[in-house]
Amino acid sequence: MQILTTINALDSYKIKGIKYEGYEEDDDGAILNTSESGTEYNIIRWLKHKYTLSLQFLTYTEIESIIKQFQTAKINEDKVTITKSKLTAKGYIDFKTTAGEPIFSFELSDLSPSQKTGTTYYSLSIPLIERVDMI
Repeated sequence: MQILTTINALDSYKIKGIKYEGYEEDDDGAILNTSESGTEYNIIRWLKHKYTLSLQFLTYTEIESIIKQFQTAKINEDKVTITKSKLTAKGYIDFKTTAGEPIFSFELSDLSPSQKTGTTYYSLSIPLIERVDMI
């Protein structure tokens, strides 16, 4: 697990928000069982909740270091974490039943930086997936 120190070090106004996008169905997250009466039912072991983290007013060096941290995490096949208190203040919904920091997976190709028109600042949208164990 890699702690994203570059995002944790950002001022609060640079984190625009984190939006809940729903959950993703995962075939491995459910077990199909049959009861004694012969009816089938599923036991859900985990759900994957999707979020989009939006950052704004980033300088070129900040966005470069954020993307490098994501690349390093992907090379090491790590998941990433961001401080829960920073995310909760910006709209993060915690679905976990256990205490601890949220741990996210991501796809590197989904990172989408864009430059603000007429300024030297950048914005960045990061789709994140958090697996929440139900059992």
